[in-house]
Amino acid sequence: MTFEGTVVFIAILGVLVFFHEWGHFIAAKLSGITVEEFAFGFGPKLVRLLRRGDTDYTIHAVPLGGFVKLTGMEPGEEDVEGGYQAQPVWKRAAVIFAGPLFSFVLGAAVLLFVGIHWGFPNHTVLPRVGRVEPQTEAARVDLRAGDRVLEINGVRITSGGQMTDIIHGSPGRELTLLIDRDGSKLTKTARPRWVVTYLDVDWSFMAGPMASVLAVAEPSAAAKAGIERDDVLVSINDRAMSSGPEMIAAIKAGGDRPARLVIKKGGKLLPVEIKPELQWVRFIGMKWIYPEGIATRERLAGAAGGILVGDVLASMDGRKIKSGQDLLEAAAGAGGREVSLIVKRDGKSIPVVANPAGAPVEGGSYIVTGLLGFQPAPHLVKAGLGESIREGLQRIAGMLGILAKTLTSKRIAEEVGGPVLIWKVTQSYVALGPNYVLGLLGSLSLGLAIINLIPIPAVLDGGHLILLGIEAVRRKRWSRSQMQAMQTVGLAVVFVLFVLIFAADITKIATGQVPQ
Repeated sequence: MTFEGTVVFIAILGVLVFFHEWGHFIAAKLSGITVEEFAFGFGPKLVRLLRRGDTDYTIHAVPLGGFVKLTGMEPGEEDVEGGYQAQPVWKRAAVIFAGPLFSFVLGAAVLLFVGIHWGFPNHTVLPRVGRVEPQTEAARVDLRAGDRVLEINGVRITSGGQMTDIIHGSPGRELTLLIDRDGSKLTKTARPRWVVTYLDVDWSFMAGPMASVLAVAEPSAAAKAGIERDDVLVSINDRAMSSGPEMIAAIKAGGDRPARLVIKKGGKLLPVEIKPELQWVRFIGMKWIYPEGIATRERLAGAAGGILVGDVLASMDGRKIKSGQDLLEAAAGAGGREVSLIVKRDGKSIPVVANPAGAPVEGGSYIVTGLLGFQPAPHLVKAGLGESIREGLQRIAGMLGILAKTLTSKRIAEEVGGPVLIWKVTQSYVALGPNYVLGLLGSLSLGLAIINLIPIPAVLDGGHLILLGIEAVRRKRWSRSQMQAMQTVGLAVVFVLFVLIFAADITKIATGQVPQ
């Protein structure tokens, strides 16, 4: 798999850079700029395929992308006929911007194709490993992307929901998994780790006896109090925390009184007091998880028809439902009679009529979940062309938002990887199939479009665009010495970033922090 994954990795990088440079090439040709060479690869030139007009089409030794060589690129070459510097600012800006634009177009087109051809994830999963999180029980027992779960403790697994229900309902208990890996049957023995959702925080015992913050709901009292991912829970109401059962005992003892927590944050202790809120409410046969109000688990007897796992409850009989307490009060007020609900699904409002008679109504301030540390592969569902395009565009917009947020977050060092990490991740995606590989290509192409617009002077496309914008405002070109100085600084910045990212990639792989 490593060889196949390496070939795919090289192909992905080649397509990414080649298509990006093709954007510059097309824009230069349309602008009347002479393109001296359009090259596939880097390093020594191996062969000139052909010459058409003024352009040589060549192949170079290192097959990781390509480059475009334009006439008259240097400052002071404004008089070179058909040269880049001879063009007005707007034409030069168009040539520069075309690279990120083509990267975006490639990413969007590939992701749309994947969705239309294979389908988009719905709210169900397959009994198959999609991604193994680093330093988890799943990583410890060597579960891998693509493994199909056939049995758990001798029980035949027929759906992803059945698989996750068994795992989630077995914190701390030993499970024997029979899996299929490339046609071979393997047995893995694992013990799901405790994850306790309390105070709108997911407290994870995945890494050891102490609970660390896996996620914090936004907005929430915990987030306002400064609790963040990777913080460690020291105590609840003066009771030291060293296991999941101890945490549950402390929560039960505290009841609905404000909980006094001590959090370890970067070596310092932070005292916090937060009043518990309902984390779940069971109503009409569904378990609604808060603060979002998401329907979970399979529908039970008496559940409302038309509600799917993943739906978000927005209102009941015209009353907005914003919290578990709102739902509990509204359900009690309904007194078992038929109710009209509005649920949100994929950005749409879906009306549902439900009869809660005979179904229990209850709520709780904590949720206990057993996790092995892998994400199941999603179930893909095809839709019509129009709906697929709308769904694809929504997902692309969401992905761009996540990319932008990641690049401006405090956790950029943990969440952004370089070529080594991409190579490692590619191995897993190859095991999952061509739709995952193409999805990776599309995602990376979108990322390349955004990263190239970072304004590092005279190196990245964003830096060139900033300099062209300043030139347009001041109506004066940059001198050769100024450009050389900025290029030196820009290259130094990029070199330092490359070294830091490369070192971070190696460290993550060496310390087992890379998803499998």
